[in-house]
Amino acid sequence: MKISDKNVPMTKKETWINQETGEIREFVVVSRPYSSDFNFHKVWLDDLVKILGILGGGKISVFNYILENINPYNNEFGGTYAEIAEKSGVHVNTVKKTIKILVRENFMKRVRVATYMINSRFLVKGTHNKRMGLMLKYDELNDTRQLELFGRDEQGIDF
Repeated sequence: MKISDKNVPMTKKETWINQETGEIREFVVVSRPYSSDFNFHKVWLDDLVKILGILGGGKISVFNYILENINPYNNEFGGTYAEIAEKSGVHVNTVKKTIKILVRENFMKRVRVATYMINSRFLVKGTHNKRMGLMLKYDELNDTRQLELFGRDEQGIDF
């Protein structure tokens, strides 16, 4: 079986100039086609494990429910506290606490009532370009608004 030349990564040395500082650095740049980078979830395990370490008990059930119901087209998840509680088999207060933690830890942000966008730095389904576009959209969501929506955490600490 022969590997097509168009699928082989190309490596070359490039000199880059930092536009702000004028610093000149040499990098090895690997160019590869993104055709194989399609239609599967990419998970950054180190970051995901940190989130899992913060959660426990029923919160894991809520987290799993969220992961199973992410819209692959826009990385959004929707559901009221009551719907999520019923479908994940936990109390509504557990859902509220879990969502508050996930927002505080920058795993997701509230887009509108009962709709959240998952940070594509943690998880995304699709191509590299899609991930970059979703990152930009996520970063545009107002962090100050997130604080207004969720106020203080369960220990009374602002986040």
